[in-house]
Amino acid sequence: MILDKFKNLSNNSNLLILFFILCAFAIFISPAFLDFNNIQNIIRTVMVLGIIAFGMTMVMIVGEIDLSVGSIAAFSCAFGGLFVESGSSFTVISLTLLAGLLCGFLNGLGVTLIKVPSLIMTLGTMAIIRNAGYIMTNGQASYPTKLETYMMTAKGFIGIVPVPVMIFIILSVICAVLTRYSTVGKSLYVVGSNPVASILSGISNNRAKIIAFTVCGLCCSIAGLIQSARLGQIDPHMGIGWELTVIAIAVLGGASLYGGKGSIEGTIIATLIIGVINNLLNLLGMSNHSQEVVIALIIIGMVLLHNFGKKDKSTK
Repeated sequence: MILDKFKNLSNNSNLLILFFILCAFAIFISPAFLDFNNIQNIIRTVMVLGIIAFGMTMVMIVGEIDLSVGSIAAFSCAFGGLFVESGSSFTVISLTLLAGLLCGFLNGLGVTLIKVPSLIMTLGTMAIIRNAGYIMTNGQASYPTKLETYMMTAKGFIGIVPVPVMIFIILSVICAVLTRYSTVGKSLYVVGSNPVASILSGISNNRAKIIAFTVCGLCCSIAGLIQSARLGQIDPHMGIGWELTVIAIAVLGGASLYGGKGSIEGTIIATLIIGVINNLLNLLGMSNHSQEVVIALIIIGMVLLHNFGKKDKSTK
């Protein structure tokens, strides 16, 4: 059956095939897809969401979900933006990253110590953190354009490589090594696939989940920093709707909403696929609302494929 060929779509080689097919289709539909400025725009856009997707992948591996990623990105940047007048890029960047870390850490504490389901916990913090950013800034943007190092995070180059691309590559390597080769990373998979077995093996479920949420918070602040530097303003309204796209990237990349599955490599490829899909829809003149429908359908489709796969295994 055709369905059987797509059940393992999260396999990285199959994802690569899908990516190249989409690129070929995009070129056929619109030659403008190959325009250098268009390709550059795709890369700059997906780098931001891809960085958050690294953190989301780790959270989903432990069997949880984070709906507050867009709010964390906005809040952490808004908090750092309060110190723009200091003239110190180091101060603003450090406080931005610290705010993201703390937000992720608090999400982890709420899920593990207070035992609030992650869906409810992060839904709550999504609203709390978002509105805290509005209150803190009076809903007004700040402008870091005079902070050279801050602005370089989005507009600078290392040789011929844009800084945001370099940040994306470095973070992907760190997260891939962490999840694939470290003891902590391996514990994430055990906790997500079988929490009871992980406890019997001496693994702390709470510790693994707190680490995943904290890393996710840090990734959000880094992504927000790059986005605000790219736009030249730190806007507390930033990141609205990012949650859906980031979850779609993680799920398409192989992360399971049920935990225990996912890879950073798959997330990288899925990031590029979502970027091509969104760009193709833009070239076709489709609205943002249409794009959100497509992203939602991708999530639903991948979950259905996962469920079909589980049913097949259970019948064998």
